[in-house]
Amino acid sequence: MAAPGMTRYRARAESRTGLYSFERRPLRLSPPLEKRFRAAKGAWAYFQAQPPWYRRTSTFWVMSAKREETRTRRLATLIDCSARGRWIPALERA
Repeated sequence: MAAPGMTRYRARAESRTGLYSFERRPLRLSPPLEKRFRAAKGAWAYFQAQPPWYRRTSTFWVMSAKREETRTRRLATLIDCSARGRWIPALERA
């Protein structure tokens, strides 16, 4: 990295580090949520066939929700979209 880039890197605020999914360790679905997803065999097969970045990002989208109700609702969306052979709306490409 060039000197100006290193200067900016050293000046970064720690409070702004590790906020995004690509800066963190990949999350996994909790065992109950994964069990529910695996029960929908077609949706699970489609999900497993997707690129690693999509699986990581959509899993982060589900698991990053603060409330259990939100995680459950997001998982239902992920299962529904996967069953229809589509990506979740937040990650669809035009």
